[in-house]
Amino acid sequence: MGEPVKIVHLARQMIRLAGLRPDVDVKIDFTGARPGEKLFEEIFHGAEAPVPTELDGILEATVRAGDLASLAEALDGVQKAGLALDVESGLAIIRQFVPEYGAG
Repeated sequence: MGEPVKIVHLARQMIRLAGLRPDVDVKIDFTGARPGEKLFEEIFHGAEAPVPTELDGILEATVRAGDLASLAEALDGVQKAGLALDVESGLAIIRQFVPEYGAG
């Protein structure tokens, strides 16, 4: 993914590329993280362990296999719950297939 870049350095560079001067022509405000905003991105989920590929340095997530008929039945159930405005039933079905849903 490359080297990390500080956003403030990127902002200053973009201002200069526009022919302006940082902190003179354009003020940079530091607002902090907003609710729900992440400072670090998880590339892989814990239940989908990374495995090597034939390309050096490239990993892929382990696929969680599922039964297509069961998934189709669950999606039908979510649709019916949605049409009935039954949020709890719909979420219960989703949690069966995505145990991590709502855990964070």
